[in-house]
Amino acid sequence: MTTPAPAGPAIGPVALGTFEFGAAIPAQRAFHLLDVHHELGGRIIDTAPTYGPTPSGYRAEAIVARWAAATGIPAAVVTKAGLDPARPDHAALDPDTLMRSARQSAERLGSTLAGFVVHRDDPTIPVGEIADTAHRLITEGTTLRVGASNWTTERLQQWISYARTHNLNAPQLTSPLWSLAARRTDPVSEPWLVEADPTHLTLAAAHRVTVLPYRTLAAGYLAPNHSGRHRTHHATAYDTPANRVRRERLYATAARLGLAPEGVALAYLRAAGAPAIVVPVTGPTSVRQLRDAMTGATSTPLLTPDTLTHLSGAAR
Repeated sequence: MTTPAPAGPAIGPVALGTFEFGAAIPAQRAFHLLDVHHELGGRIIDTAPTYGPTPSGYRAEAIVARWAAATGIPAAVVTKAGLDPARPDHAALDPDTLMRSARQSAERLGSTLAGFVVHRDDPTIPVGEIADTAHRLITEGTTLRVGASNWTTERLQQWISYARTHNLNAPQLTSPLWSLAARRTDPVSEPWLVEADPTHLTLAAAHRVTVLPYRTLAAGYLAPNHSGRHRTHHATAYDTPANRVRRERLYATAARLGLAPEGVALAYLRAAGAPAIVVPVTGPTSVRQLRDAMTGATSTPLLTPDTLTHLSGAAR
């Protein structure tokens, strides 16, 4: 394994999601996206060993590794473990699985991980067992930070408390589902996914846990031209009267500010999550989309408290 990339204070306004790298996004375009993301100040690359699904395997981590090796850029890669794509409601969080997956990802990526995130939760596994394993991964040099994705606020607090009581490295990352548009609740779409709420954000701020929300554009529902392969599913999950109002207000606000709606949607998360540090994950398929998203994401100072309330408030 090579020397760890320096942690550095800069994390950038937006994390680059890589789910389609090697699948819908061919390698050369992925390399271009990675170049532009870094050029515009992005530093965190969000990936997983189950990203970039193809009939012959998963490609995303390998593509990120090739880009980092070719450019020499010390990428801050955050990857995950614990998810079986065939059973998205199931987590495999035993110590052997977590250790093996983290080490394999670090080896594949060619450096110490900037972050290693437990992809799902299994409440039947004592939080101390997961905390002990995560601490070991840091002390052995496999990763610089650990965290959780789709963990409830209560379980994340249990991990933090256990780590502090036993003098272990506490989680520094949390990756909940979160966007301006809330999921339909009748019934809840994909109930195994955990959505951020004010309590989760308060916990993150209190314990200096960086928030890396995913599906920040409501899986494309908030984008003007969503034509991805999951379009029908996303419409089912997000197309509600309240979300239609939020989307209309988002587009009007973006037009007033001279920005793309996608970028304002990301800026909203950064502003609404304060004082927690929020680095929205976005997965553009083109450089234009990426530039629009990152330019808009830095417009947080333009979003006044009244604007934030207007964007998220109920229809009148």
